[in-house]
Amino acid sequence: MAPSFAPFHNDGSLNLDVIPPTPSTCGIRVSLGCGECGADSAPCRKCEWDSWRGMSMTVAERKKLAEAWMACKKDVATVIVQCGAGCLLDTQELARHAESLGASGIAVFPCIFDKPKAPMTSSTTWWRWRRRVQDPALLLPHPMKTQVNLSMSEFLQKGVERIPTLCGLKFTDRDVSGEGKKCLEVAGGSLTIFNGFDEQLQEAVSQGFSCGVNVCYNFSAHHAADILSLMKAGKVDEAKEAQKAIVDLLGVIFKPTSGFTVAGVKAAMTLLTGLDVGPSRLPVKPLTPAMKESLRADLAARGLVK
Repeated sequence: MAPSFAPFHNDGSLNLDVIPPTPSTCGIRVSLGCGECGADSAPCRKCEWDSWRGMSMTVAERKKLAEAWMACKKDVATVIVQCGAGCLLDTQELARHAESLGASGIAVFPCIFDKPKAPMTSSTTWWRWRRRVQDPALLLPHPMKTQVNLSMSEFLQKGVERIPTLCGLKFTDRDVSGEGKKCLEVAGGSLTIFNGFDEQLQEAVSQGFSCGVNVCYNFSAHHAADILSLMKAGKVDEAKEAQKAIVDLLGVIFKPTSGFTVAGVKAAMTLLTGLDVGPSRLPVKPLTPAMKESLRADLAARGLVK
């Protein structure tokens, strides 16, 4: 499932004109996610917008973007809308709006300002907060960004008892062999647990993950599709080579900013696919012209762009 970018004009305003009538214009050429392993020639028909930029957008903008994606529903069969916000009332409003549009589900970040502290109290508080959000939902803890570190398996065990439409979470954590496996085992393995780090997709699949929400699906989905199909065929060494290709590509993309930023991956999206999704919004600084040229040159040296 591709976490699509919120597209902006150079002045920072929302650019709905680039929301594609079919996902193939995003450079996505494989079928991924929700328990489906392997790849085919059809465009990916699953998207989850916008994991990162939703928090920097107004409620009105987020509704407009959700409406634009839902207008593509005949071409994008599964659309999950990220409704998490700093205010619970905004989250509820966005969730009701997404449900009214017929979204496949909603995804919810935890509150990132008043962070829960003690593990047991935290997960209890979070499921109570989560229960007040419109269903169904996919959880997006993302501790690296939110700094909310909870036991996700513990949360899921409580959540399935209290939230009938809780369907799973995006596991953006390095511990796929420990906490990740525990999440996979909750409710008899009936929940959907997405791998959240591009760099560890092969490792996650080796532990039992069958799907992911990874940024590279926007512009380099074939490598991820290779990992899923090769692992399914038992070709572990070849799958590790496909994983290395993802890591190497991300290394090039992260080089100008010395690590992951939305600005860097948006610039890469534009260079690799030709679809201009625009700059990032502050406080994330857009790439400078020199940084963009450096990125273009490095990608060109690898034969990925002209």
